[in-house]
Amino acid sequence: MGTNTGINYGKDFNEYLEILLTGLRKKKRSILNVFRQWNRVIFPNSDSGMAGHEQDAGAGNLKRAMRMLEDDEDEPEDLP
Repeated sequence: MGTNTGINYGKDFNEYLEILLTGLRKKKRSILNVFRQWNRVIFPNSDSGMAGHEQDAGAGNLKRAMRMLEDDEDEPEDLP
């Protein structure tokens, strides 16, 4: 739980994850659009993202995404 905010981040995370996984499993357009947008940002030079159809591409994409994440700048701690 967030000390300053009182937000239960663990509970929120689990609820969001359930929504995303259910939407993927049921192939709901709104959730697939979320993943398509993420794929455009996280995997801009790839034909398949983490939710793509090519299973073998996932490991390479994950490593590339993690390198990009490591190179990304941190936000200042004082943001709301």
